[in-house]
Amino acid sequence: MIDDLEELGADVDERQLELFGEFACILLDKSVRTNLIGSGERTRLWRRHFLESVQYAFLVDKDRTVVDIGSGNGFPGMVLAIMGFRMILLEPRRKRYLFLDCAASELGLENCITVQLRIEDFKPEEGVKQFVARSVAPPASLITKISTVSGKGSMLVYRQPEISENEEFENYVELRCPPLDRSGILVQYRV
Repeated sequence: MIDDLEELGADVDERQLELFGEFACILLDKSVRTNLIGSGERTRLWRRHFLESVQYAFLVDKDRTVVDIGSGNGFPGMVLAIMGFRMILLEPRRKRYLFLDCAASELGLENCITVQLRIEDFKPEEGVKQFVARSVAPPASLITKISTVSGKGSMLVYRQPEISENEEFENYVELRCPPLDRSGILVQYRV
């Protein structure tokens, strides 16, 4: 695990590594009853979900709150919270919201707030302009919704397989395989 993180250039300390392990245990335990991850995802939890989530840290500002849209099973939001980011996890589905709330509490993540809402119904505090998402909706749709709730100057970091030639974006991080189990790109869009 440490070698993978070093290869990515990620800044994760020993306590955060412990919390990653605790979160994985909570996720696997609760998945039995709540169907948070498929059976095939258990073997690639570290390489696909944790490592990919860690890379979002390269495109968001740690000094500002980050909103994870459709946080679901906690990726990337819970991982970023463990890394010390102030997080708001938006999850409209009740069982997943309750899982996230329970996990944040069990891990002692005081920097992590869970909210049972869709992005369309979210009313962020002034200055909340950073958003992340994984496979919730197409980025163009999310950018439109973010501009409605948070306004100009907002930013979205989104995972996608590739960048098209005519796409306008601010920055990106290439997801390397290995150590990840699939390639792709994290793209930073500005509203």
